[in-house]
Amino acid sequence: MPKIPKFQLTAEQRAIVEQVREAALKERQQIVEEQRALEAAHDASGVQLRRAFELLRAVRRERGISLATVSTLTGISKPALSRLENNPEHNATLTTLTRVAEALDCELQISIAPRTKVAAEPKVPPKPRKPVKSKA
Repeated sequence: MPKIPKFQLTAEQRAIVEQVREAALKERQQIVEEQRALEAAHDASGVQLRRAFELLRAVRRERGISLATVSTLTGISKPALSRLENNPEHNATLTTLTRVAEALDCELQISIAPRTKVAAEPKVPPKPRKPVKSKA
């Protein structure tokens, strides 16, 4: 295996690296908070998808419709439908949800309503981060 030559940074390059490192450290807390907010939003959307698929599963069972029939009507395999009914976070999309609803002769309706836990006030968007300029 050939040896990899050592790379030496110039003083100007080291200064740029240090500037970027300092900027990243300053922004770290904001980035972590934004990531947590995104994860919470993702978790909340997963809960909504689970509820929708639970309702569709209840309709399917109430009407005595098998997964095989839904599979034929939607073109989605039985194992995939089973995964969606039991764990919609797996790969659920609105298109898939709509296909299953239509196969069950249901209409998918989406509504937006204020949250019940907190007063409905719009969130303040996060402060935009300033890009780090390099002196290349």
